[in-house]
This record gives sequence, C-alpha cells and structure tokens, in this order.
Amino acid sequence: MEFNRRLRILFGLVICLFLVIVLRLFWVQIVRHAFFNRLSLDQRTRIITLMASRGDIVDRNGAVLATSIDTYSAFRQKPRFAWVARRLSSAEADKLKAAEPGNIVVLKEKKRIYPKGAIAAQLLGFVGADNQGLSGVEQAFDRYLKGKEGKVVTEGDPEGRELYGALREIEPGEEGMNLTLTIDENIQFVAEREIVRTIREFRAQSGMILLMDARNGEILALASKPDFDPNDYKKADAKRWHPAFLDPYEPGSTFKVISTAAGLDEGVINPDSRLPASDRLEIGGRVIENSHAIKWPGPQISLSFMLEQSINTAVAQIGLKLGPERFYRRLKKFGFGEPTGFGLAGESKGIVRYWENWYKPDPAMITFGQSIAVTPLQLLRAFSAFANRGRLVSPYIVKRVESDDGNFVKMFGAGMTNQAVSGRTAAEINKLLRNVVLNGSGRRAQMALFTTGGKTGTAQKAAPGGRGYLKGHYIASFIGLAPLTDPRLICLVIVDDPQTSIWGESVAGPSFKNMVEYALRYLNVKPDMI
Repeated sequence: MEFNRRLRILFGLVICLFLVIVLRLFWVQIVRHAFFNRLSLDQRTRIITLMASRGDIVDRNGAVLATSIDTYSAFRQKPRFAWVARRLSSAEADKLKAAEPGNIVVLKEKKRIYPKGAIAAQLLGFVGADNQGLSGVEQAFDRYLKGKEGKVVTEGDPEGRELYGALREIEPGEEGMNLTLTIDENIQFVAEREIVRTIREFRAQSGMILLMDARNGEILALASKPDFDPNDYKKADAKRWHPAFLDPYEPGSTFKVISTAAGLDEGVINPDSRLPASDRLEIGGRVIENSHAIKWPGPQISLSFMLEQSINTAVAQIGLKLGPERFYRRLKKFGFGEPTGFGLAGESKGIVRYWENWYKPDPAMITFGQSIAVTPLQLLRAFSAFANRGRLVSPYIVKRVESDDGNFVKMFGAGMTNQAVSGRTAAEINKLLRNVVLNGSGRRAQMALFTTGGKTGTAQKAAPGGRGYLKGHYIASFIGLAPLTDPRLICLVIVDDPQTSIWGESVAGPSFKNMVEYALRYLNVKPDMI
C-alpha cells in the first residue's frame, strides 16, 4: 500500500511537471511568440541603413551645383560585425576586400558632392554625416531633397558572429527630388569674382553682391565672401557657413531713396520742393552733420541735389515733416520689419521699432539709414517698387522641385505684393536716381550702352549690443537699377569695413557697373542708349 501511494505521488508530480512544461511552451510559442521571435532575430540579425541619393540642385539652365555619387562602405563579418570604413572609392574598397578575402563585405552608399566647389556655397549649404541638410538650400528644402533611406539585413549565429553571404535587401531606397534654382551659374561666377576683387583691392573684411530680376524677383546671383568649400566645410570657420545676406545691417545713405519716396507719396514734399541748406542740425539733443563738406548752391537745395550729394541734414527734414507715425507706416509698406519669405532658415526681419517707441531724433536719423536695420534682401525688395510702378516684388531662389520621373512637380514664384508707392512717385524716384549717376556720387556706375540709376551708401558700423558706432569702421554700398527706361535688373553691392577708401562711390560703384553691365549683355537685354 505504501509503495502504491508513493507511486501515485510520483506519477502526480510527473503529470504536474508535464503540465508546467506544456503551459510554458504554450506561453513561449503561442502567447509570447512575437516577442521571443523578435528577440531571437535581434540576436542574430543586424539592420544596416544605407544613405539615400539626395536630389540634385541645379541652376536655372540645368548646370549641376550639388549631386550625389556612389561610394562604398565596408564591414568585417568575423569574428563579429564591425564597420571598417565608410564612403570609400571603388579602388579603396577593392583594396580592403583583397586584404581579407571572404570576410569583408562592401555596400554601395551615396555621398554628397558640390562639383563647382565654393560657388554659391552660403546659398547651397551642406549636408551632415547622416546625409541631412544642415544649412542653406540643403537644409531649407531637405524634405524634398533627402529621399528615403534603404535598408539591408545581415545575419549571424547566436553568438553574434556574421554568417558569410547572409546579406539581403529588406527595404529599397528612394531618390530625393531635384531642385532648380533661379541663379545662373555664369552670372554667379562673375559676381563672386567681382566681389573677391573688390575685397582685395580695398582690403575689406567681407562683401556681397546680390542681383535680382526686377520684373519677377528671381535671384540671378548671390555672392557672399569669404565663404567655404561645402565639400570640406569643417575646415572653414563656422561663421562662414551662415548666409550673410539674411542678416540685418544699417543701410546708411542708400535709405535716403526710401525716405524721399515716402515723403513724395505722403505729400509732405513734391518734385519741386526746396530743402534748407545746413551743415549742422540738432534734434532732441542729437547733432546731425554731413559726412563730407558740401558746396552749397544757395540757402536752399533741390531734392535732386540732396540725393546727388547725399546730404544728411537735408533728408532729415523730410523725416521731420513725415513724423513718426506716417514714416513708420510707410516703412511697413516697403516691407521693412518683415522677412521677405526668401525660404532659407535664419532670415532676419530686421529692426524697425514701433513708432510710439521712437526717440525724438529717430524720424531724422532713419532717413539716412541709422536707428534702423534692414537685410540686403529687404532692400532689394524695396527698390523693386521703383521698377514696377510702385509695386513690390519679393526675391526668391527656388524655381521648381520635381521628381526624377516627372510625376511630382512643384513650382515656386514670388509675384507682385503690396503697393509701396504710387506709379507716379516711382517714376519721380527713377529720375532722381538717374541724376545721382549723371551728376552726383554715383558717377562711377555709368554705362556706355545702358541707362542706370542708383544710390551710394557709406554707413558707420553699429557697435555690438546697440552701443553706438565703431569709430573708423564703415560699410560701403551701392544699389541701383538698369536699364532705367525699362528696369530689368536690381543690383546691391555691400562691402564691409574697407580700409583704403570708405566711400560707396569708389568702393561699391565700380563693382555695380561691372556686374550689371556683364549681366545685361549676357541676358541679351537691348541697350537703351544707342
């Protein structure tokens, strides 16, 4: 009896153990199958992400400015997975494979290159180690350019050792979309050559040339120096990566044109108005003087003489006639204080304080480009009003985004925006700009075959933190339109901290002439002085 009792207990224990094993198997194989299957796969597989082929960036005529090429990355299979090298040439990859036959696996990956080197570098930007856009157009339009990464899987044994030949694609990559820019590679090249020449000649810190189609806002060239080579961007100072044309600066005397247009359109002056001739003006404790000695033709001067000779004390009178509220309202109509919507990250909206916060001298100071900060793009946009009967045209840089197969196409364009001034005022301003070139500080911008009008600027550099101005440091500039009878181009030249001369006439005027004259001939624009 005792034996039978023990046998039943043993049998019961065996049955219980069997049931526990069955239940455990049910839990592992059925209830938690997905979890343990995934855990098993994780132990013996490795998913490798391969960089996608970013879309090309081309100029308006299809010249390639940024593209992706095939490179090769190699990993070692034994004793366990390990990357050996990434983005090699074909020859380098073959050399690695020959060193360890049967153990080195080579995968094809994509690498971003810029065939033209530093051409339009700040505009184009660059990509990071993971093929993501980090600045410029590459960053701003990354969602179109980046494409879709591909994936391959490699398998190993339970101890993590790779199984030879166990490599397969599990998700194909997709190429990114292509971007067509508004710039012209040839015009861009000449602009960069011209601004480099100017910087060297006048021993300046930096400089830029912006050239825009006055009719539709297309940027044809955007040269900013010093810059960097996006193929090896880490070698350059990081400050050079940022597009300088997005940043604000005090425009100086180029802003006298905007102030004059505001006064004309508000009716506080007219084309025949006379302004008092004065070497010195004190407003709210601030003394305003002229940047150079003026040979006064009499006790009063014309609007044209004021612009031709770039007279601070005269244009300040226009600001005082306008008053803070009307002047502020007109500045907003010209688009100041608002970004242009150019499309790149980091574009400043400039500095235009609300009129109720202006100090007493501000209406006078702003007329000649102090106590206000604008971006080069904003100034281009403002001057477009004088080319389009008072209507503004916003600058833009991307014409089109499209897929390789042509199934997706997205067009871009700026078009006309608000009416800054009347057509009549725009026509009067063009006459005044012409006189500046014929008789005043803009004489070095004259061309043999094309009429042109423009305005010089020599602005004191503002000290960091708004603490006054830096003594002996200036920004020389010139902005103008051509041909003036039917404006096709607007060009802005800015030279930062020139040493051998500070005047916009001598520093920036010749660069404007050289750049615009070349572009008009290149574009087959009909001369208007024959």
